[in-house]
Amino acid sequence: MRGHGRVAVVVNAPGTLPPGWDRARLTAALGLLLEARLRNRPEILQVWPEHPWDRWWLAMRTGTPLTELPATAPVLTHCPDCVARAALCAGERPPSHPGDDESACACRTEWATAMRASGTGGTCLPRPPQRLTLALLKPGSPAGALRARLRGQFTELACNERTLTARECARLYPDAYGQGFVAERTRYLTSGPVQVLVLLGPPHAVDFGDRLKHVLRLAFEAGPLINHLHMPDNPAEALADIALLAGADTLAHVYERWEHDDRRHLARMASYRTYVDRPGPGTRMAASRRGG
Repeated sequence: MRGHGRVAVVVNAPGTLPPGWDRARLTAALGLLLEARLRNRPEILQVWPEHPWDRWWLAMRTGTPLTELPATAPVLTHCPDCVARAALCAGERPPSHPGDDESACACRTEWATAMRASGTGGTCLPRPPQRLTLALLKPGSPAGALRARLRGQFTELACNERTLTARECARLYPDAYGQGFVAERTRYLTSGPVQVLVLLGPPHAVDFGDRLKHVLRLAFEAGPLINHLHMPDNPAEALADIALLAGADTLAHVYERWEHDDRRHLARMASYRTYVDRPGPGTRMAASRRGG
């Protein structure tokens, strides 16, 4: 028997978990949770994922233990080992990564493969209007030249230089998978100082920044690993990245100053709910007690 908080399951032979939510739907749920927190209003999702790794992903990206998130549906138990591992990691403060042991059951790898496939290129992700985004100038990048190019398109609200930890890398890319792939990228991201820039742009700054990222990588001859620059590809993860890399206090400050407009907030919430409330696998309807 393994237990964590109120979660206790009997670990049998690994089973097979059905598909979870796609990445668009999970990022929309992330947006609802973060916007509600920033507005200091409760947000109970009308639909909540039942897949244990979906729930773990939301815990990782919000930086919040699962027991403090408003889960309203039972978790799938097709693979009790995954239920136990996901609950254990999602229950920590901050939530942690289970590791990439490829000798374990294949459920998490299959989940991550589907997550990555469903978000390729970001074309299906929710993109409501948001002026805040972030740029991470990676170790060894031409930081001065990149920063100058970004300043030509955005207003720089905050900048700090620091060295990332492996735990932060795991929270930045929780759906990355494969021992070799993850280890190589973690070594790169933790190999030296990075610059974290909080940026203000036009109403669709995140979409613009995502496209600009690819232009700048090409201009500075980035490779598949040493690619110099990270910018989020959707507004919800832009908020999560600011909180993770620049700090929750910084996010609260810039959100209050630049994104607290009720009209834009309601437009984002309506957009996210369109994605979250649509029918799909791995969901359970619950009574709605929405705020925001």
